[in-house]
Amino acid sequence: MDHRHALETQAAERYLLGELPAEQAEEFELHYFECPHCAVAVESGDLFIESAREHFRAPAAPAMKRSFWETMTAFWRPAFAIPVTAALAALALYQGAVAIPSLRRTLNEARPLPAFQLIGASRGEDPQVRVPASTPFVSLAADIPPEARFRNYLCVVSSGGQTVLRVVNPAPEEGHPVTILVPVNTLRPGKDELALFGQGPDGQPSEKISAYPFDFQTY
Repeated sequence: MDHRHALETQAAERYLLGELPAEQAEEFELHYFECPHCAVAVESGDLFIESAREHFRAPAAPAMKRSFWETMTAFWRPAFAIPVTAALAALALYQGAVAIPSLRRTLNEARPLPAFQLIGASRGEDPQVRVPASTPFVSLAADIPPEARFRNYLCVVSSGGQTVLRVVNPAPEEGHPVTILVPVNTLRPGKDELALFGQGPDGQPSEKISAYPFDFQTY
């Protein structure tokens, strides 16, 4: 799934609302780890929906059954107008009438994203990856060794001696690096690493192709 297809099919919005079939949801998850626009859309939409849930979490009192005309009349009473408006707003949110336009604007907005090109472990000092502490994601790129020929690559990020991210990337165009998007809050200051594995037809990873250590810091 590419960004254009995700945008045209409203993938971010449908993913947040649980409307994507399992296979499409998995494809979109692979995509938004690579796409800063979709990642920001998912992050913003998730926070927006969670805030709405908190606001409307208080249980409502059981409603007495009304006739049609009583219900219509009640809509115009001042004491009832505000709760109804709020309830309709919540319903609209969960159905996408509010969330979708908001997320669509986010998808089309440019947002600075720190990006770093990593080098192999045997090619000198580890590159420094320094980002503002408030940055949600950092983009890491690594060159594929010339002898590697795989349709997909498994990227494994380790921080503090633990694996914090595993993502499968389709092979990029020849001469281009593999690029992934890493949540900053998963990384610890110090020496971290991006390891690259090939993925065979059976989905099993190959031996490690290359390792790309980096010194991560926030400021």
